Amino acid sequence: MTDNICPEISPELQQRIRLVRRDMGILLFHFTRTPEENFVVVKTRGGELSMLSSAYSVLNKILYEESLRGSSKWTYGKNCICFTEAPIIEFNSIFALNEIASSIKERPRYEPFGIAVSKSWLYKKGGRPVIYDHPDNISLLPDNLKYRFVPYDPVNGIDYTWEREWRLNVDYLKLDPKHTLVVVPTSKDAFKIVYEFADMEADYDYADGESYIAGAYHKPKWLAVSLELFGFTNWKAPDK
Repeated sequence: MTDNICPEISPELQQRIRLVRRDMGILLFHFTRTPEENFVVVKTRGGELSMLSSAYSVLNKILYEESLRGSSKWTYGKNCICFTEAPIIEFNSIFALNEIASSIKERPRYEPFGIAVSKSWLYKKGGRPVIYDHPDNISLLPDNLKYRFVPYDPVNGIDYTWEREWRLNVDYLKLDPKHTLVVVPTSKDAFKIVYEFADMEADYDYADGESYIAGAYHKPKWLAVSLELFGFTNWKAPDK
């Protein structure tokens, strides 16, 4: 283990910094997008379910299967699951680009349907921030770190630092509902998610020393938050 060459900072100051800095948060977000396929196949307890292709359908697949799958599309052949540490209050401006972009290429790759986990939870799983550096410098990294590399050359217009990306080098990540927050555009979507995936529990009552079922209630499995709470409005799914 190498010596710590960073300046010392107290836990109290670290906590205060997190409280006052708008650009920092404790959560990492994984958003979905509408796939090219016409349908999304979801595995449920009752069998396979086919849904029309949309970012919302992909989110449903994640929640039904309780997992995220890795992809190697932009990670040098290594399967990774990607997250952003951008604070939730900034997504209003990011996803607003779908409204003002004149072409698909000018839009964000993702839509406002996804999940969030804490940085500490993902860090324990092996998640790490990416390494932004000049495109030629990937050769300086050992093979086991190249999956974290993202080209950065602002002189020539290569700048993905706004994504504030983290990557987890796995084929598959099992989600824990107790450590997962579902993120959706509207309060209607949040309500639907909470109740659609809730378990029905019997409500027992007692009389004359004996118990009986008086009714039933929903026990939420996933908790969900609406981006409307942070000023996100008028969401419209982009055309393919």
